[in-house]
Amino acid sequence: MDILGSVSSAIMALVWVVYFQLFFLQYKRGNRAYLVIHHAQNESPDAPCLLVNMGQEPVHLQCVQAVTKNEKGEETLFTVTKYDRVTADDRNIQESLRQGPIQPGGYLVLGSFRDIILGHRSEDDGAGELLECVQEMELRAAVVHGPSKHPIGVRRRFYLRHNGDSEIYPKNIYTEQLTRRRDKKEVRTWIEEELRPKNVGRSESENSEQAED
Repeated sequence: MDILGSVSSAIMALVWVVYFQLFFLQYKRGNRAYLVIHHAQNESPDAPCLLVNMGQEPVHLQCVQAVTKNEKGEETLFTVTKYDRVTADDRNIQESLRQGPIQPGGYLVLGSFRDIILGHRSEDDGAGELLECVQEMELRAAVVHGPSKHPIGVRRRFYLRHNGDSEIYPKNIYTEQLTRRRDKKEVRTWIEEELRPKNVGRSESENSEQAED
């Protein structure tokens, strides 16, 4: 009987350990930020591009950037500054904002891919030729997520085909999530390129929790 009691206690303890581990993993997954850069509708450069918050917590958007590469392999970095905010409860396009929170289930309309790539040049007469010079594009965004001590980022890469009409396709079906500690430095660089703070990197004057390792 003592042996059976010991075995039963050990099994019960094991069940509780597994239960708490599953509970912890579910809690951790639920509090993790998850953003999607979505290529909507079709392969046309005029298709809208969305930044969707699929997490269970709001995120505060710091910056959205694009990097284009031409046929010579030359890269151009620029900031996407004009986009429209849509919440989970309000499907009407609201006031264009540069930064701010995205609620769970909410998204930003970053504009069409043509507008993102060409910016203010999208309405120029030679805009078609300018678009044909672009071979690849990387879109990336940096956000502040409440449970995280440091900014996190996402990025997705696209490539363009120019056979008469230009077409744009994603490199793969995933949006890369830069949420690990080793990604912190790269994401922080994106924000510094956007905000141009006086102190870059980790400074002795930074004493907030977000500045801590």
